[in-house]
Amino acid sequence: MPIKDRIVTWYIQNIIIPRREIIDKPGFLITSFTDKKHATYLRDLLLPEKLLEEIESRIVSVYGNQGRQALYSAGKKFGYSYSSMSNLPTIKTSTNKELVDFAYLMLRFVEGTYAKQANHHVDFDKKILQIFFDNYIICRHNGLGYIMTDGSLAGLWAYVVQDNFVEGIQLKCQGRGDDICHLLCAPEKTILEKTQKFYREKEMNDQKSDNVYKIMNEIRPTRSINSLKLLLDTGYFKFSHGIFSYKDMRFFLCDPNILYFLEQEVTKLNDGEQVLFKACFEYGKFLREAYGGQDFQKFIPDFFPALGFGDIVILDPHKPRLASIYYPWSVFSKTSKYIVFRGIMSGFISSSLEKKVEFTNFTTDIKTYLTLTINP
Repeated sequence: MPIKDRIVTWYIQNIIIPRREIIDKPGFLITSFTDKKHATYLRDLLLPEKLLEEIESRIVSVYGNQGRQALYSAGKKFGYSYSSMSNLPTIKTSTNKELVDFAYLMLRFVEGTYAKQANHHVDFDKKILQIFFDNYIICRHNGLGYIMTDGSLAGLWAYVVQDNFVEGIQLKCQGRGDDICHLLCAPEKTILEKTQKFYREKEMNDQKSDNVYKIMNEIRPTRSINSLKLLLDTGYFKFSHGIFSYKDMRFFLCDPNILYFLEQEVTKLNDGEQVLFKACFEYGKFLREAYGGQDFQKFIPDFFPALGFGDIVILDPHKPRLASIYYPWSVFSKTSKYIVFRGIMSGFISSSLEKKVEFTNFTTDIKTYLTLTINP
C-alpha cells in the first residue's frame, strides 16, 4: 500500500472514526458530524459479522437463486437509503474533483473499518466502480456477500451516479477460494461483458435524516450503564486497526435500516419469516455459547445496549419477557415484525435455560421514541 494511503487509513481509524462516532452513551451509537454542506445525525448498530453470515448461508441454502436475489435487493436498497440519509455527494451535486476525492476517502474508510485492504478504479463518465478487497466482512467466510458487498455497495454507487440501473457483482471472492475479492459496480451492459449471472434491483427510494428521525432517536438516559466505550475501556470488547471484536468475533458498525430491509425482502419468500427467525435463533445460541455463562438476565442488559439496541430491560425472567426502550426508530418501524431481534433473543435465552423459548409476540409503543416489548 502506498505511504499516502497508509497515512490516510491510519487517520480514519484513529482520528475520524472516534470523533464522528458517539460510543459513550448506553443504548445508543450515533454517527454525528458536520461538513460544509450538511449536518448528519444517524443511529448505528454494532452488528456481529457471524449474524449476517448465518442469515445469508441459510437463505441461500433454502431458496437458492430466489434467496440470493432477496439478499441482494435488501443490500442494494439499504446502500441507497444509507447514502441518501448521509447526504453523500452525487454526479448532480458535485464536481468531478469532489467525486474523485470522495471515492478515494470512501475506500480508505472501508479499508479502515470493513477490510484489511481496498484498492479501486473509478470512471464516473462510464459509471464504473471496481474495488479489490482483502479480508472484507462476511463474504470472506461464506463466499456470498450479497448483502454487504454486491448489494450495499451497488446501492451506494447507484446513489452517487444517480442511476438505479447500476448493479454490483463480485467477480472474485476470497470466500470462494480466490486471492482477492473483486467487486464490479456498473451499468448492466458493462457487467454483461464479464458475466451473465448477476442480480438486479431497480426500486430505490431516497430517505433523509430529518427532525422527526432525530427526535425519535435522540440520546436519552438509560438504566443500563454499559456503553460501547465502557466495554472497550474494560477490555470486554477490543478495537484494533478499525475492527471491533468480542471473543475474537468481528463486529461492524452499520445503519439499523439493514435489519428492516432484510426483513422486508426475505419475508416475500415462502415461509421467509420462519427461515429468517431460525437463522437469528441459531446466532443467538452461538453467542450464548461464546459467552459461556447462562445468566441471560445479566448478559443481555449489559451487552446489547452497548451495541446500540436501546435500553434493554428484563420485565419477567420466568415467562420470560423483555423490552428494548429506545429501540432504533425508522420510517419502517410501524410495519416491522422485528424478526432479527426476536430471533436472537429467543436463541440466546433458549440456550441459557436449556429449553426452547420463542419470542413470537411483540408490541411497540411509538411516541417520541420507540419501545419494543417481546414475549413468547
